[in-house]
Amino acid sequence: MKINRVRYLKGPNYFAHKPMMFIEVDIEDLELRPSDTIPGFTEALVETLPGLKKHTCSPGYEGGFVERLTRGTWMGHILEHMAIELQLSAGIDVRRGKTITAKKPGIYYVTYAYKEPKSGLYSFEAAMEIAGLLLKGATHVNSRPYIDKVADLYYKNKLGPSTEAIYDAAILSNIPVERIGEDSLLRLGTGSRQKFVQATITSQTSSLGVENSCDKQLTKEILRSCSLPVPEGEVVSTMEEIFEAADKLGFPLVIKPLNGRQGQGVITNIKTKEQLFNVANCLDDHVDKFILERHYEGNDYRMLVVDGKLIAASLRVPPFVIGNGQATIRELINEENKNPLRGDGHEKAMSKIPLNHTVSCYLEKLDLTLDSIPDKGKIIQVVGNANLSTGGKAIDVTDQVHPTIRKIAVTAAKAIGLDIAGIDFICKDISSPFSKQEMAIIEINAAPGIRMHHYPSEGISRNVGQAIVDYLFKRREDAAIPIIAVTGTNGKTTTTRLVNYFLEKEGVTVGMTNSDGVFLDSVAIEDGDCSGPISARKILVNPTVDYAVLETARGGIVREGLAFRHCDVGIVTNVAEDHLGLDGIETFEQLVKLKRLIPEVVIETGYCVLNADDEHVAKMAQYTKGEVIYTSLNQNNPYIRKAIFERKKAWYIDQSGWIIYASNGVLQPVHPCQYIPITIGGAAKHNIANLLQAMAAAHTQGVPLDELIKKALAFIPDVALSKGRFNRRDMKGRTLIVDYAHNVSGMEAIYDTVSSFAKKRIITVLAGPGDRKNEDIIKMAYLAADHTDLLIIKEDDDLRDRQQYELAHLIQQAAIERNLRKEQTFIILNELDAFKKAWELSKPGDLLLFFYTDFNYVKKFFELAGTHQLQ
Repeated sequence: MKINRVRYLKGPNYFAHKPMMFIEVDIEDLELRPSDTIPGFTEALVETLPGLKKHTCSPGYEGGFVERLTRGTWMGHILEHMAIELQLSAGIDVRRGKTITAKKPGIYYVTYAYKEPKSGLYSFEAAMEIAGLLLKGATHVNSRPYIDKVADLYYKNKLGPSTEAIYDAAILSNIPVERIGEDSLLRLGTGSRQKFVQATITSQTSSLGVENSCDKQLTKEILRSCSLPVPEGEVVSTMEEIFEAADKLGFPLVIKPLNGRQGQGVITNIKTKEQLFNVANCLDDHVDKFILERHYEGNDYRMLVVDGKLIAASLRVPPFVIGNGQATIRELINEENKNPLRGDGHEKAMSKIPLNHTVSCYLEKLDLTLDSIPDKGKIIQVVGNANLSTGGKAIDVTDQVHPTIRKIAVTAAKAIGLDIAGIDFICKDISSPFSKQEMAIIEINAAPGIRMHHYPSEGISRNVGQAIVDYLFKRREDAAIPIIAVTGTNGKTTTTRLVNYFLEKEGVTVGMTNSDGVFLDSVAIEDGDCSGPISARKILVNPTVDYAVLETARGGIVREGLAFRHCDVGIVTNVAEDHLGLDGIETFEQLVKLKRLIPEVVIETGYCVLNADDEHVAKMAQYTKGEVIYTSLNQNNPYIRKAIFERKKAWYIDQSGWIIYASNGVLQPVHPCQYIPITIGGAAKHNIANLLQAMAAAHTQGVPLDELIKKALAFIPDVALSKGRFNRRDMKGRTLIVDYAHNVSGMEAIYDTVSSFAKKRIITVLAGPGDRKNEDIIKMAYLAADHTDLLIIKEDDDLRDRQQYELAHLIQQAAIERNLRKEQTFIILNELDAFKKAWELSKPGDLLLFFYTDFNYVKKFFELAGTHQLQ
C-alpha cells in the first residue's frame, strides 16, 4: 500500500460542508484480496480497534461496518474507518467518511473528517501501519501508542481552549472565522469588516489598557484613584527593601513579580519574617522588581468582563495533593497530573500542576520540598495562587455575584481601559455586599483565559466565547462582506465580470477573482487562472474590499473545497460534460453534485440564481436555503411561469426580445436585449443568459434597474472589459473572433452566435486540453468539422501528460472521419504560429475563430497585425 496524494479539503467540499481529508491510496495487490479472503483479518482488526464495532457504515446501524468486513470489503474502505476510529479513540469527535473506487484498479479516493491537519493525516498513516502488521499475521496490535500519538498531535497543534471557544462561537453565528498561523490569532469577518482576536485580545482592545494592566503597580494606582479597593503595597527589588516594606505593611503578605502573568511567581499568605526569608531567598533571579502587598484572607475569584458587562465569575481553588504517608510531593503531583482532565499548557480543561521554581519556592515557605513525604490524609497546597495555568481548578459562581461587586468589576475594567478583562478579586463571600475593609482587587488581566468559564470543575458552563463574538459583531452582516459566487461549466468568467462591473461605484471596492486573475476595482493585482480558493481568500482577507465576486471553478473545489462557508448570492450558469475522469469525478451526475455545492452554501438570507433553461441547474433549487431566482431565454419556460404565478423573482426574455424582471406579480420591462453590446445584437444566446444572471445577482445587492441598464449598455465585450470572451475585431476585410471556449457546449455557443454573421468561409484554430478524455476531444473535433472550412490544429504548451502530436493527430483524424478532407486540416503546434497560419490562409470576407489557450499569444498576434507584419 502507498499514498499517492494528500489533500486537505478545508472548506465546504464535494463530500461534506466540514473539513475532510482526501487521500489517494494505491492498495496494490490487495485489490485482489477483499477482507473476507484474508484469514483472521476481520477478527484481529476488531480486536485491535474494538470501537469499530459501533461503526454503522452503509447499513446505517451499529455493527454495519463489521458486517461489511465479514462479507468482504476492500482496504481503501477499511483504512477510512480505521482513521476515523483512531481519531475517535483519541478524543476527537469525527464521524463522516466516504471512499470512492477509481477506474484504475487498486486506486481508491479515501475521504474522512478531521479537525486538525497533522493528527488527521497521521491517523491514516497509523491505520496503514496497523493494517500492515495484521496482514503479516499479527492477531492483535497494541493500538494505544498510535492513539496517544494522534491525541498528542491534536492537542499540540489545535487551538487552545479560549481561542477555540471564540472560534466555535463564530461558526455557530455564521460569522467567517479562520486561524492565522499556528498560534492563537483568529481573523473574524471578511474584507473591510474583518477584525482580529488573539487569545482574548481583540482589534478593539486598547494597547494602552493592556500596558496599564501589565504594570501591576500602575494598575493599583489607577484603581485607587477611582476609590476602587486595592491592597496596600510597595515595589521592591532588594532583600533590604523587601523587609523594610514588610515592616511597614505588616503580615500576612503576598509577593509577586511586578510584570508577572498567569500566576507565575506569586507567593501568598506569608505569615512571618521566617517564611518571608525563605521565600525571598528562592525568588526568581530573572525578575528585577516585585510587589510586596497585604494579603487578604478570603476566596480567590476571577470575574470576566466583556464590553462593560460581567459575563462570568469563578471561584478558583489552588492545586493541592493529599499525602498517603509513602509518596513524595513530587510523586503525588505526577500522579495527579495523570488525570485525563489535565493537560500541558491550556490544551485541556485544567493544566498540569507544574514542577517548577514557583512550586519549590512556595513549599520552601512551609519548610517543605518536592521530596518531602506528607502524612497520610494531609492536604498540601503546592502553589500559592489559584491560577488555572498553575494547576488550579474553577467553580462557577456567576449567579452568586452581588450587584455591588458586579459594579466594582465593570468599573475596574473601564478604569484600566480594557474591553475584555479578567478581574482577580479576594473576598470571603462574593454574594455579600461590597465591603472595602474585607475585599480587594488583586489584579486586572488583559487577554484573560476563558476556559475556566467554559469548562468549570463544578457549576454551569458560561459561553464567554459567544459573548466576545457578540461584542465584536452584533449580527452576521456586520462581519461578512457580501460574497457573490459563480460556478458552472461555461459562462462563469463573463458572468463574474458583469456582476463586478454592475457593483462598482464611487466609494465601494469590489474584489473579483476569475480565470484571468485577481482584481481590485477591475485593476489586476495578479494574473493567471485565479478561479480557485487560494485566490478567493486573497480577496476575502483584503481589508479594503466591500464586495467579493468570485468565479468558483471545479478544479479549486476538488483540490481544497470552497474558500468560504457561506455566500450571499450563488450563481450556477449551466452544467455540461467537462473534466470528467479527474479526481474521482467520473460521471456527469457527480459533476452536477459538485456544482450544486454553491447553492448548498447560500446563506438563508441570501439568493440562489439558477439558469432555468438547464434542467440540471433548475433542480438545484431544492438544495438551497436561499431565495431562488430563475433566469431564462424563454418566457414560457415552466420554471419561469411557476415563479411568476407564485409572485417570486425571475428574469427572462419575452417574445419581443425584451429583458423582463418579474417580482411580486409585477412584470417590469427592462430593456431590449439586442441593443446591449454583449448580446452581439441578440445573437449571442449564451451571453444573454450570462447577462440575465448577472443582473439578477446585482439587483439583489441593491443596484437599481436604471443603473443596471446604464451599465449593461456600457459593457463592451472587448479586451478591456471582457478579455478573451467573444472579442471581435475586423481586419482587412476579415472578421476575427477570439474566445476561450474549450469544450463542446462552449464551442456550440460560439458557432451558434456566428451563424448569422455574413462570411465566405470559417477558419477555426483549435486545440484539445490534455486532461480531457479522448471521446471528449473527438466530440470537439466533430463539432469543428461540422462548422468550419479550414481547421488549424494546435497544441497547448502544457500537454498534461500527453505526447507531442498525440492530441493534434486525434483531432485531425476525427475531423477527417467526420467530413473534412485532409488538405482542409493543418497541424501547427505552436499557438502563435497557428494564428499566423490561419491568417495566411484567409481571404477578405472570411471569419476566423481563434479558440485560444494562452491570451498572450493573441496579444502577440494583434501586435504583429498592428505593426503590419501580417500580410
